[in-house]
This record gives sequence, C-alpha cells and structure tokens, in this order.
Amino acid sequence: MPLNMRFRFSPSKDGLVKVLGPLETEIMQLLWQEERSTVKKVHRRLSQQREIAYTTVMTTMSRLAEKGVLNRHREGLAYVYTPAITEEEFVTMVVHQVLDGLLDDYSDTAVDYMIDYLAKNNPDELRRLQKAIQARVAK
Repeated sequence: MPLNMRFRFSPSKDGLVKVLGPLETEIMQLLWQEERSTVKKVHRRLSQQREIAYTTVMTTMSRLAEKGVLNRHREGLAYVYTPAITEEEFVTMVVHQVLDGLLDDYSDTAVDYMIDYLAKNNPDELRRLQKAIQARVAK
C-alpha cells in the first residue's frame, strides 16, 4: 500500500470527498467497481449524469495517477487506468494519516473526544475499544 500519498482533509465534507474532490471520488468509485477503464469510458459514464468535458475527466484521471491512486499504462492509442490501491486500503491509509496527525499534535484532546463521542453515539464501539485496550495492556 503506498504510504507516501498526501491528501488534503476537509472534515465538513461527506465520505471520500473529505480527501478527494467530488469528481475524483466519482472516478475512483467507478474504477474500484470496474477495476480498469479508459478516459473515454469514464467520460461516457459520467456524461450520462451531467455535462462534463472529456479533457476535465482526462486531467482528473492523470492527477489521480500522479497522486499514486491510479496506475496507467498505454494500450494502443489509449491509456488504461487501474486502481493502485483498493478502496479499503485507501480508507485505511487516510484514517491512519488523519489520526497520526491528530495524535501527534493533540493526543489528549483527540483521545478524550473519541471516548466522549463513542460513549454518546456508539456505546458498542466504545466497549469494543475498551476490550481492545485491555487486551493490549495484558500483553
């Protein structure tokens, strides 16, 4: 899993748009479903939902390749794009980067907030966390 990817984190947005732009997210979701595609095929799919320039899709897919999220190789006259990382690996990498940043700089606040948040919103997950901590401490 490429660990050197860096993304901007926008906590107020939803889902993967927190770290990818809306178009990048749509393109990645298409490629995670289809596993390989060309700009032409992705453009065709996106054009069914809205007007979008072919060059916009091409530029966005090139940037995703530069970021290391997509691989590309030439087949004939077209580039074929494939995900360089699974969606699950991508989410894991982003969560690690976000939490590493928070825990490195604001450990007490981040941990206290996580406990309070889970107590209020997801007590089952808080109990799972408690058991995981007890298991680590017992080692």
